[in-house]
Amino acid sequence: MKMRFIFLVGLIIPFIISCDESFNPYTTFKQNYGVACILRSDTTLQITSLFKSYLDENNNQPKLFFEDNADVRIWRGDSVYRLTDTMFVLSESNDSIKCYYSNKFKIDSNEDIGIEILLSNGKRLKGLSKTPSDISFKNTSEVIIPPVNKNVIQIFWNSAGIENFYTAQMKIKCEMIENGTNKIFYRVLPKSIITVDGVTTPVYPKPTKNASVVYNLDAISWYLQSFSDSLSNSNAVTIHQSIEVEIITFDREVSRYISVSNSSTDNLSIRFDEGEYTNISGGLGIFGSQISTKYSRLKFLESYVSSFNFNFIFDN
Repeated sequence: MKMRFIFLVGLIIPFIISCDESFNPYTTFKQNYGVACILRSDTTLQITSLFKSYLDENNNQPKLFFEDNADVRIWRGDSVYRLTDTMFVLSESNDSIKCYYSNKFKIDSNEDIGIEILLSNGKRLKGLSKTPSDISFKNTSEVIIPPVNKNVIQIFWNSAGIENFYTAQMKIKCEMIENGTNKIFYRVLPKSIITVDGVTTPVYPKPTKNASVVYNLDAISWYLQSFSDSLSNSNAVTIHQSIEVEIITFDREVSRYISVSNSSTDNLSIRFDEGEYTNISGGLGIFGSQISTKYSRLKFLESYVSSFNFNFIFDN
């Protein structure tokens, strides 16, 4: 039996349930509990998903159901936080997700953290980890788009450790007047593009051990042109000078999971299977953390943004 969650890096709701492969009815079904919890430094909203495996009404297909009435606690140094069960509704799909949450703390670097879950049947699940070290950006990182005499934008940082994985996100801040109200929104830029049979698709960074990320200028230009072409009036949109680059550093436990699972997707799949890496005592899944660090020196040139018929605003 193999079940999985999809961990969406950088989003408020981090877990979506899905099945990974069929269940063999001729093997002995083993009921188990799955935990998915990755604490974050960029928000006080911390979420834990807790599920129990069941066979369906025909006893031939495993399913995961949310486990109610559990006592879920997070240790952060000498502090303890008790999580409350709730239901979130995803605005885009209108899907609902049940989970346990706390909105009372953020994590910092180099902290000892732990989770302990007491189930209603008396069973305990536990997990331990340590948050990643801080990273700092190198002076060789790019500061201007478009860069001078080259076609790539490179961001470098000092490694948090030899085992840590990272992922990156580059965002632009936009404004437009909508129904008389100034609307602020962000767009995420691709690092590269691929074209197959005349169809161009954006490619975004995936988790890697490399302490650097490279964005192709052609991909950014393609994205901005596509964005401009999609608007009835691109002059109605103003793009800010400053570009936000966020580097997410995963702790050692999450990094080990990424390394073992060898995920090839944009998102981190958390599988509930005995063959996968887990640091949950008494169950399956992963408990860990991620630290978000922002690089703020990268800026657009006005002439570049204006070439796509957008308005431009300088940032202080």
